Amino acid sequence: MAIDIKAALGKPGNAAKFTTAFITGYLSPAFGAHSKSEIDRLVFSCLVEAGAIDPDAPTYDLARALNVTPTRVRNLVLNWQLRSRSQQIDMRDEIVAALKKTRFSGDGKSLTFGVESPLLKEEITARLKRKGVFPDASFSKELLKLPIDAFVEFLDELVDDKTKEQVKDALVKNKQLPDRSFKALATGVLGKLGEKVAGKVGRDLAAEVVVSVGKSTAEKTVGFVVGLLKGDAKGATKGITKDDITV
Repeated sequence: MAIDIKAALGKPGNAAKFTTAFITGYLSPAFGAHSKSEIDRLVFSCLVEAGAIDPDAPTYDLARALNVTPTRVRNLVLNWQLRSRSQQIDMRDEIVAALKKTRFSGDGKSLTFGVESPLLKEEITARLKRKGVFPDASFSKELLKLPIDAFVEFLDELVDDKTKEQVKDALVKNKQLPDRSFKALATGVLGKLGEKVAGKVGRDLAAEVVVSVGKSTAEKTVGFVVGLLKGDAKGATKGITKDDITV
């Protein structure tokens, strides 16, 4: 559904919120003291406060509504997110929600996944860089590509120890696998599922069967990652078979 800013501001309650927020911001610290870019950011934040736009809406939809480029929208959203959220907020739940909606692709050695929220993308990138990993984002502003072992390091930092042990027990005992560390098992799962998504497994099957297998495997990948981050070991390992793990 298209975003209609004029219609939203046509409602008296929304218009009043926008006007109050804009006047308050524009007069601080003094009338005419803001640059054009600061006024743009102010108007954007006022539109959010008035309920005229949703900052979590797809970038393309916001770009069409504001009649600007997607790059400019990402900058506006990122600035709004940085100014409206406390540095003390734990973004784990937001990372989980974002990864739950994305689709992973891989080749058995690397993973590619999308994160549309500029702040979350920067948060994930910063966490990786602190570990010495610099993901490739050169081909898209919303996609991250990194080695599977680097992504597992990222998961290892976020997943609690209890969940790691539960996942390890489920995979080792239930799948009759060698007793290995959580990171080794997670790398084996994501690597094998990545190979399947890439078509290295089942390449001789009929085209429609390959699509079905790919979809199922992609869902397993998302379920595994999201289950780990949510502390749901049962959900993470659900549907994972011995054939889904590199041994």
